Order: sequence, then structure tokens, then C-alpha cells
Amino acid sequence: MRWPAWIKFALVGGTGFVVDVSLFSALTLGLEWGPYPARVLAFLAAASTTWAGNRWFTFRQRPPQDASRQWLKSLTAALMSALPNFALFSWTLTLLSPWSLAPWAALVAGIGAGTLSNYLLSSRWVFAESARSP
Repeated sequence: MRWPAWIKFALVGGTGFVVDVSLFSALTLGLEWGPYPARVLAFLAAASTTWAGNRWFTFRQRPPQDASRQWLKSLTAALMSALPNFALFSWTLTLLSPWSLAPWAALVAGIGAGTLSNYLLSSRWVFAESARSP
């Protein structure tokens, strides 16, 4: 069975989410790190996990690229995708604020926007079909 790239991308993203939450929880609860240093390290670990998963699973048929350069592009795409994520999260939270489930609806909306942005950036830039390793 051949899965579409967006399904593979979502599976890899789910793995990254588990890495992110698990490491953040371990650092803050287990090692008593502050939330900001823990968030930075967890984000980098999750972004690295999703880059590796997308490199070897989602977009493995694409032309090979220099790994360190591609990882930096992937990290940049993840940071750029945080913008629509947080923007839609904030807008949805404001719009639905009286509703008790507003934070969760906003979270889902933000993740959806960020995932779409990250998929587009990843498929067309990070793992571009025309990319060549220098």
C-alpha cells in the first residue's frame, strides 16, 4: 500500500508531538527545569525527530541533500509555521472565548494551520524535488 505524502507527514508529526510533550514533561517535572529552557530543548528534539522522519519516510524518494543544510531548512520551516499556528490559535481563542472548550478548539485550529504551513514548506522547499546536494 502506498500512502500519500500528507498522511506520512501527519504520522511523522504525531511522533514529533510525542517527543515534544514527553521531553518537556521529563525536563520540567522530572528534572525541575524551567518551562522556557525545557520548551527550547523539547522543540529542537521534536523538530529534529520530524526532520529525520520526513527525510527517511515521507520524502525518501526525493533527491538527497546535505543533511545539516536540510535540517536547518526544516527547523526554519518549523519556526515559520509557528506563526500561523499561534495567529489562528489566538484569533480562535478570542472569537470563542465564552465557550468552555475554546482553548482546545483554538489549539486544534492552530495545530491545523501550522501543520498545513509546515507541510507546504517541507514538500516545496525543505525536501524540494529539484534540490541537489552541493
